[in-house]
Amino acid sequence: MESSGQGWRDFAGIMIVIVGTLNVINGLVALANSAYLNNVENDRMVNLPITDDIRVWGWVVLIIGVLLILAGAAIFSGQTWGRVVGIVFAGGNILVQFTWIQALPFWSFTLIVIDILIIYALVVHGRDVSEPEAV
Repeated sequence: MESSGQGWRDFAGIMIVIVGTLNVINGLVALANSAYLNNVENDRMVNLPITDDIRVWGWVVLIIGVLLILAGAAIFSGQTWGRVVGIVFAGGNILVQFTWIQALPFWSFTLIVIDILIIYALVVHGRDVSEPEAV
């Protein structure tokens, strides 16, 4: 019999792989075309924190995306450390997406909401999966 935790684990695994894939795509776009964040109306670059170099942020988002995909694979394999890594990197992705919110508000906000749901699924229902069921 499938526990409710199993469904949440599957949800978290699927969503973390999707968010990771979206981050990989976003990172590759930033690396391939550093001018894609230009504001056409004001003809200026969007200011990002720490550095305005879009390629640096592209690498950061790309690496986080790959790590999220790997965490998703660990979650699917039922590894407890995969839950921990998934929580840490989903939380890190919230911070990174928050830095992009000025440039890509809808995109960033959507990924932040999905990351919050991933963390919820892994924190609240993760123990249900890792504990063996009593017979």
